[in-house]
Amino acid sequence: MPERLNAGRGETGGHSRTVATRRLCRAVRSYDVTVNSAARPSASSYASQGVILMLVGTLALAGSAAMISAIDAEPISTAAWRCLLAVPMLLPFALWELGRVERSAALPRATLVGAVVAGVAIGVDYSFYNTSILLIGAGIATVLINIQLVILPLIAWMVEGVRPMPALAWIVPLMLLGVALTAGAFDAGSLNLTGVLAGLAAGTGYALYLAIIRRTAPPTLRPAPFTVLAIVCLSAGLVTLVAALASGRLTVPQGTGWLWFLALAFVGQVVTYLCFNIAMTRVSETTSSTLMLLSAVFALGFGVVLFDQVPTLWQLLGCAMIIAGAWFASVRSARRG
Repeated sequence: MPERLNAGRGETGGHSRTVATRRLCRAVRSYDVTVNSAARPSASSYASQGVILMLVGTLALAGSAAMISAIDAEPISTAAWRCLLAVPMLLPFALWELGRVERSAALPRATLVGAVVAGVAIGVDYSFYNTSILLIGAGIATVLINIQLVILPLIAWMVEGVRPMPALAWIVPLMLLGVALTAGAFDAGSLNLTGVLAGLAAGTGYALYLAIIRRTAPPTLRPAPFTVLAIVCLSAGLVTLVAALASGRLTVPQGTGWLWFLALAFVGQVVTYLCFNIAMTRVSETTSSTLMLLSAVFALGFGVVLFDQVPTLWQLLGCAMIIAGAWFASVRSARRG
């Protein structure tokens, strides 16, 4: 009888321990899910970070345009020096970064090749954009380069089958008109066909750069943006340097002029494109391309603060149209995602 009682107690005790163990395992699994969910950013916060980075990059881009106006140097040479001088700035960060990431995952062959090709695309953009400015002026050239707003969704449609949202049919004309008003394009007396074609080529090169960076980004949570940007700047710098040499327009900064170019390289290349390259992997192409149009608004603000350029009513209307279009496109794109 005592043996039976002890056996029953042993069975009961074993069953209790089994139940307790199961409960503990369920609690641990529940805790892991909770912790991992809290540590992993949600899709909405991930996209919000992308929008913030796009805004910071766009602000830096407008600031670099103001710096270029202050420097007043040869356009293609300016593009070459700003890219080449950015490479040594990025190199320490790239070396630090390479010691912290898994290279095979962060820098696969597609990403490395994409960075080189994207650099060529942005170099083409710089060369044609500066040519367009010389022929038709900065106002119309700024409007034409924003053809990327139309090209990017078309690339997504052709390559990935992602149909553009229907609202883009009226958002694009609205925002391009806003950019035209902000840039003062309607003050031009006549158009130069070569300058117009150069501006469209610049916008195409810029759209290709953005599309390549997005599609060759590695599928990892630990990428190597500094290394990718360093490769892009080196590639773009060499392309624009060759273009300046071939056209006989290469100029070398003198004295304190190097300080201006160093500042331009940091703001216009390191800050601007580091923000853009990271943001392009977090937001849709429609959102990123429309937010970049805000550079016209920021450039107008810099003109008021730094150069006492008071905007006209037409320019203020253009700013309002750009902001409205960018906001609406971002909201609609987020809802579709």
